[in-house]
Amino acid sequence: MSIAPLALYPPNPSTTRAQSVHISYDEVNDRIAYPTGKSVFIRSVDPESSLKPKQFSKHIHTTTAVAFAPSGNYVASADESGALKIWDSSVIGEDSNTISFEQPTIKSEFQILSGPIKSIAWDSDSSRVIAVGQGKDKFGHCFSWDSGNSIGEIQGHSATVNAVDIKPQRPYRAATVGEDKALVFYNGPPFKFDKSIRGHHTNSIKAVKFSPDGKWLVSVGSDRAIVVYDGKSGEYIKKLENAHEGGIYSISWFKDSSKFVTASADNSIKQWNIDSLESTAEYRFTSSSSIDNQQVGVVVTKAYIISLSLNGNLNYFKEGESKPFAVIPGQKSPLTSVSLNGQTLYTGASEGPILKWTIESERIKTIPDRLGEHSNYVVGILTEDSYVVSAGWDDKLNLWRGDKLSKSVSLKGQPKQIGVLPKLIVVLLESSVEIYTEELEKKIEYDLGFEATGFAAKEDLLLVTNVKTNSVEVLSIDGESIIKSNLKFPPLRSPPSLIRISPDGKFVAVADLTGKYTLYDTKSASVVTTRWAFHSSKVNDAKWTPDSQFIISGGLDTGLFLYSVKKPSKVLKFPLAHQIGISGVEWLSYDGNKGSFVTIGLDGVLKVWNVDFSVYL
Repeated sequence: MSIAPLALYPPNPSTTRAQSVHISYDEVNDRIAYPTGKSVFIRSVDPESSLKPKQFSKHIHTTTAVAFAPSGNYVASADESGALKIWDSSVIGEDSNTISFEQPTIKSEFQILSGPIKSIAWDSDSSRVIAVGQGKDKFGHCFSWDSGNSIGEIQGHSATVNAVDIKPQRPYRAATVGEDKALVFYNGPPFKFDKSIRGHHTNSIKAVKFSPDGKWLVSVGSDRAIVVYDGKSGEYIKKLENAHEGGIYSISWFKDSSKFVTASADNSIKQWNIDSLESTAEYRFTSSSSIDNQQVGVVVTKAYIISLSLNGNLNYFKEGESKPFAVIPGQKSPLTSVSLNGQTLYTGASEGPILKWTIESERIKTIPDRLGEHSNYVVGILTEDSYVVSAGWDDKLNLWRGDKLSKSVSLKGQPKQIGVLPKLIVVLLESSVEIYTEELEKKIEYDLGFEATGFAAKEDLLLVTNVKTNSVEVLSIDGESIIKSNLKFPPLRSPPSLIRISPDGKFVAVADLTGKYTLYDTKSASVVTTRWAFHSSKVNDAKWTPDSQFIISGGLDTGLFLYSVKKPSKVLKFPLAHQIGISGVEWLSYDGNKGSFVTIGLDGVLKVWNVDFSVYL
């Protein structure tokens, strides 16, 4: 199973302007779908559901749009290359006790446009699809989902089309809106150009939606205006200017067609009566305004109004209640570090947030809490019973007690790794080691004299990788000083990238930049095996089992491998465990026969795995 905060890759305000995110709702099964990274995620609307979010990861490029078929049986998803895939969603929502990474079956796939697809719409028969976006020769395509046969043409636009919708009842009508400030109305099928309506919006139009009964059609855009049309003829009816104090990015109707909600960059969700076009309710994530809280997506479900903030938060509102009923913290960046302490799991991300996940009855709750953040990449997290220590590329070492920041220390350089010794915290910089007490008082500063990529700590022993000599240096801590040992490990074939010492201290596993491991005996510094060689690129993290018999390893090659000390030639493997790459692993449980562990990835996803060790017995 996979667990993921929503909108792991929404538009980043530091690099791009806010854009509409079309969240799709499956009324039949009460679940939502959304694109993120190179994946599509489906999750139950119920934030406390035992059904875990599921990931579809068969797109090569960044996903840009997703839509459920009205039947709930199929999903259409598209990416920035203009490719569209239609897949069976019936395996999604399997029993929550089942651990499965089976990918849904792709029923059909087509190259629709030469650029990003922005929006997808199904007809009520779940047989016809319209996809629109950015292209060189056209801005959209109408087709039957199974054969790909054309059932009309998207005409009348002179720039990128941002959204499309199909009237739910026969006779079918379709509407598209785009950057050219135009709404184009179509009759069909086959869908044919009927009219182009211009002059009512003064800036790009971001979203368009027919009411569930087909009577109304509403468009919203960056000009802050709401424009209402006749759903059957497309004729202009009325307009409300300055409906929000910022651009409007999304719209969603209530089932009775008498009201709808809009999401805006002014940080609010507003509810509107269609007859009077007056606001009847306003929903806000917080009273203060910020770029992070711009609302870029909204969908009305049976029980909630769900909005998406630019920072990735998924906000659950109950109708008429201005404050969110629940908030699922999201993040916009890859996960970079993970640490477990009892029944609590901590994860850090490349943009700085640190999330706290609670484990209940051997399951991770899908709604994490936010512990705090660094202003940059989180390098590592250490967890003890009474505190949490984190290090980031903001050159800070932070101490958290009772979920509050207790102390922050400025480091002399960018940290590469942090580790723990009895009553001590070790920080590795580019070519030096700093050792602190548990209260972050600096105790020792030691110049290595060489570039290091990682270290392993055990009792008073420090094993540090030396990139210059492709070897491991042995250091010991003696009071207020560090002493270099004469013990020499045989050099590796290429620069070392990661080192892990077993819990019993007998073995040291060292991975090089090619992903190959050398397993050493700690005391004699002799080679135990070099057969752990299944990775094809850099290893990012590895963790030993408590009995020092197995090590789970994940790397940039997206592969997950379980190595054995006693049977080094036998390996359990799972390729493509995470898109882009695996950045962290952590054991959750282990009894010698079975175990479970968690992985985090550069795709921003957290996954939980079960493993059976009987193959090694």
